[in-house]
Amino acid sequence: MWWFRALQAVVLVGAGYYLVSVAAPDWPAIRSRDLAWRAGPLLASAVLVLITLAVLLAAWTASLRWCAAPVRYRDAARIWFTANLARFIPGTVWQFASLAVMASRYRVAPLAATATVLLEQVVLLVTGLLVLAGLTPAVLHAAWWQTAFVAAAGLGAAGLLLPRPGGRIGHWLERRVPGVRMLWSGLTPGRLGRFALLLVVPWLLYGVAFRLLALGLFGDAVVPQSWGFYIAAFTGSYVAGVIAVFAPAGLLVREAALIGVLAPALGSGDAVILAVASRIWLTALEVLAAVVVLALPTPSEPQ
Repeated sequence: MWWFRALQAVVLVGAGYYLVSVAAPDWPAIRSRDLAWRAGPLLASAVLVLITLAVLLAAWTASLRWCAAPVRYRDAARIWFTANLARFIPGTVWQFASLAVMASRYRVAPLAATATVLLEQVVLLVTGLLVLAGLTPAVLHAAWWQTAFVAAAGLGAAGLLLPRPGGRIGHWLERRVPGVRMLWSGLTPGRLGRFALLLVVPWLLYGVAFRLLALGLFGDAVVPQSWGFYIAAFTGSYVAGVIAVFAPAGLLVREAALIGVLAPALGSGDAVILAVASRIWLTALEVLAAVVVLALPTPSEPQ
């Protein structure tokens, strides 16, 4: 779709221009910045990121069982990590194409895999907005937060509450998105509540890992803000990347949002360094986890 690629280009160019405009005046300071490279905080940050990925994978695996699609954790990891890495390819179709192919390989209905991934993304967006509001209540008055929350909550309500099986809307939606029937078959208010609570954990872990990354790069003297500040900064930037559906994996949009929050506290130069380092750090760890998972032997490969 030409219009989608055009909007994607506009978003990426705009975010890229912002990053360059912020970094350019401080470029000499950025180049000459001496980093601390503290092994302890960096190792702890890496471990927390990997634990976060395991939590996200466990949540998705649990939701598959609601669709009567039981799968071994290791096989689910192969499906999930492959699709997760495909989101970096421009055009959202590649992530779902990869998801469908890998799900079929491990005898998981592609529609069930797709429906549960979409559910996880919507719930992550809602919980991320709530975590952000809990740590920075002033954001409740921001128009972008209100719009994003209403849109996410409305999408969740429309998909899970309004078109119940047997109704006119339910029949209409099931004909077009058969995976919805699979979700309805096992999704209860209790399960959804526990699912949402579980998906609060990744935001907290990601935020703590982000501050540890800052400590590892800059040391104690240059990381004056509280743990809550870094959790809120990371969560807000990640949510911005999720909302910017035209940017592959929130590329550049997340960094621009992160720099906007960090610059007043750390200075523009360190904010740019930390935002770029965070992207490289998370991507490298996701690739490492995916390589390890895909390299693990399986007891019996599906035919």
